[in-house]
Amino acid sequence: VYTKGTLADASLPGAAFERGEFGVELSQTSLAEADEILKATLEEATQAVGGNRGFLALVDMTSGELVLRFTAGEGWTDDIRRLRVNVQAAPGATNTRRGITRHVVINGRAYWTGDVSSDPHYIGFFDDVKSEIAVPLKSSSGGTIGVINIESPQSDVFNEKHIEILAPLCRRAAIVVAMAEHQLREEALISIGRDLNSASDLDLLIHDVVEQATKILRADDCSLFLMDEPSEMLELVASHGPLEEHAGRHTARYRPGEGITGWVAQNARVIRVGDPRTDPRWKGLFAEAPPSEIAALMAVPVYSQRLKTGVLRVVRQRKGSLYFLPQEFTQADEDILVTLAGQMAVAIDRTRLTDRLLRAERMAAWGEMSARAAHMIGNTVFGVKGHLNELNYILKGKSDDDLDPDWADVRELSGHVTRGIYRLEGILGEFRDFVLATQLHTVQSDINQILRNVTAETFPKHSNVDLVLNLSPGMPPILADEAKIKRAFGELIENSIDFQPEGGKISIKSSLAEPKWVNTLCKTQFQNPVIRIDFSDEGPGISEQDRARIFAPFYTKKAKGMGLGMSIVKGIIEAHGGAITEIGNDDEPGAHFVILLPIPPAEKRENGLSPQEVLEK
Repeated sequence: VYTKGTLADASLPGAAFERGEFGVELSQTSLAEADEILKATLEEATQAVGGNRGFLALVDMTSGELVLRFTAGEGWTDDIRRLRVNVQAAPGATNTRRGITRHVVINGRAYWTGDVSSDPHYIGFFDDVKSEIAVPLKSSSGGTIGVINIESPQSDVFNEKHIEILAPLCRRAAIVVAMAEHQLREEALISIGRDLNSASDLDLLIHDVVEQATKILRADDCSLFLMDEPSEMLELVASHGPLEEHAGRHTARYRPGEGITGWVAQNARVIRVGDPRTDPRWKGLFAEAPPSEIAALMAVPVYSQRLKTGVLRVVRQRKGSLYFLPQEFTQADEDILVTLAGQMAVAIDRTRLTDRLLRAERMAAWGEMSARAAHMIGNTVFGVKGHLNELNYILKGKSDDDLDPDWADVRELSGHVTRGIYRLEGILGEFRDFVLATQLHTVQSDINQILRNVTAETFPKHSNVDLVLNLSPGMPPILADEAKIKRAFGELIENSIDFQPEGGKISIKSSLAEPKWVNTLCKTQFQNPVIRIDFSDEGPGISEQDRARIFAPFYTKKAKGMGLGMSIVKGIIEAHGGAITEIGNDDEPGAHFVILLPIPPAEKRENGLSPQEVLEK
């Protein structure tokens, strides 16, 4: 949108965003000054070469059209001022003349003619024109961003000397345009940062930032990929362009290191390329356009100290009408995208921390309420059990022959109620374990002895499932709440047995974790050596989809229970400063859980083998 060619309302070369969007308030003073300088430059240029009429046209970098921004001299009408000339002639056009201004833009060289009537390029709008001269405005990267065009009613007026006179004026105009564009971008970034800092709806704001980045960088698509922690994959969460339909649907995903996007996430470095097919890291898994139509791609990391690295990337498609302009992203474009990525990382990090605090407060309140409710329900259940015991005592003393049919029904109903009460007690027990999972009373413990005890207490004496214990000797002691840790291990053993009804095998292994594998197994960062416990079986295993939800409360595939078991396991392990993950894959049958538990520093352990001595042994 523009009126009579002012920069304040125009989309400048290299920036195609509208005023007012995203709360951008532009500095009218500076832009008005830029307008005045450009107008004065055009008038000075017209007078310097003895012309009677002139105009300054800028290239619309999105559409490829030339737009008249400023005019000098007489005879101009609003209709001519609003004229937009496509740089590339329309397909099928009978008039093959480009127009002198368009010819200069395409070739990037100055041009003059002393007789427009015989010139092969000239297209006229005024009857009195005899001579015309046009000089390109060049950007710092060498591309043509506009033209100063001057006309004269006299023949053979212009020559090479006038080109030399106009050259510094054109350089001045190009610098003013670049400075105005820089200001528009800078103020847009400031406004975006201000809104990110005060955002209440992060998802909405992320989509707005992606849209604004597309416009500011004159891109055809901007996409944001964030690390999904359960699956450890980069997922598309927002996009403005062809990939938008995949955002948030878990269909556009990269593994760390996979493709250009995965490489940026893994290495936290920027990639800026022209044709991405020339880059060996390019995979083209989720392309915004057919590879042959991509003119430029840029991807920058989105990360902070607490945020798993994501990626913000932009793509430009090839435009035939802009073939004469450099279409690759510049260092200035990279600086803008890096700034946006940094602002977005801070906003995401802050929002997640706030949500985590709110969840913690809610969980604490919910836990207290649940504990009180469970206590009250437990007291009621205890009373009901007492009444049932009295009733069963009465019924126990009578044979079926002594009871009339109604009393026989009472005996049957009493059995149902008793079983229901015991199921209710089991549910209350799960709630209590869930609420109390993180409340520990630790002592120095031998992990191997804990595993021996829990298998002896939990594993059935007569079972068609084989148990294989492979416990490394001399393991350093850990600080553990033995009852809680046994509860966690017991849950894993019971699940393995339940999912192998036809028989199978459970393997339990303890070892000292190799330091180089710790970070690849889980997201938790450990400062000290770590003990590793593997629980694997030959059951149906866990699908990729279930792996992302298996530790969530109330998620279960078992017919009994409330789905709190694995959530309790995770809570107990993490309360011990450890981590649990499932690493099963299609190459091996069954589930495979890995638990990592930290070894306390030497001053907190009794004399014994050091972790390094255990590894060497």
